[in-house]
Amino acid sequence: GRAPQGDAERLDMPDWLWPRLLAGLKEKAAPVAAALQQRAPVHLRVNLGKAGRARAMASLRDDGVECVAHPAADTALEVVSGQRRIRQSGAYLSGMVELQDAASQAVVAGLPLRDGMAVLDYCAGGGGKALAMAARARIVLHAHDAAPERMRDLPGRAERAGVPVVCLDGEALAAHAPFDLVLCDVPCSGSGAWRRAPDGKWRLSAARLDELAGIQAAILDRAAGLVAPAGSLAYVTCSLLEEENSGRIAAFLKEHPGWVCTSQRTWTPLDRTDGFFAALLTREGAAI
Repeated sequence: GRAPQGDAERLDMPDWLWPRLLAGLKEKAAPVAAALQQRAPVHLRVNLGKAGRARAMASLRDDGVECVAHPAADTALEVVSGQRRIRQSGAYLSGMVELQDAASQAVVAGLPLRDGMAVLDYCAGGGGKALAMAARARIVLHAHDAAPERMRDLPGRAERAGVPVVCLDGEALAAHAPFDLVLCDVPCSGSGAWRRAPDGKWRLSAARLDELAGIQAAILDRAAGLVAPAGSLAYVTCSLLEEENSGRIAAFLKEHPGWVCTSQRTWTPLDRTDGFFAALLTREGAAI
């Protein structure tokens, strides 16, 4: 076959990055890289606390937004026309739907959420996954971010969705711990979303990837200490790179005897979603 450099050029991928993508995705690497050159689909999450999928689709249709059900999650819709009308639609303004990638929804759908659980979204950002978790079970929801300003829109979004949320700074975390579930949607290369930000692959460097690996390891380490003895730790990236995904989990397990990985799942643009990775971790002997 052709040299990797030839493939990298053809697939609009930096030379240093292509072998890493190939190592993790193998035969899917070239189709995924080609898909990253296409426009990303627009997905909505139906807020199950307010409506089912059929009702949300009908409401959106009335406002000129046509959707189809997306198979990744029972809450997921793919918008086929009327994208520019979403934010003015009754369904959006009333909190019936939110903009969220279908794989991101699938990640939340796979979490072991139960009524009454104390749940922490450790890297909450704008709170998309936090709100999605709260829509699936009557949880006691807490949100934290190392940069609290990233959460500035969360209280307003939560109010619109009808979801109570406690936003915590670093010092307050220990007082509210332990949690039954801690979700770590960690800073990463963002390679799974490069359709939305194509310059990201040219801005990323090997040094930055190493720096991110250190950040990811530190987050997992801190978050593990906040999990209740029988609780779960969820690790999520929007990355397609093995070293940020299964490689990071393998490194964590090596450094933390007593923890086990109970599930791992990867999504790529071939699933008509962004690229995502999710792993669920528990202590040995803990029942999910």
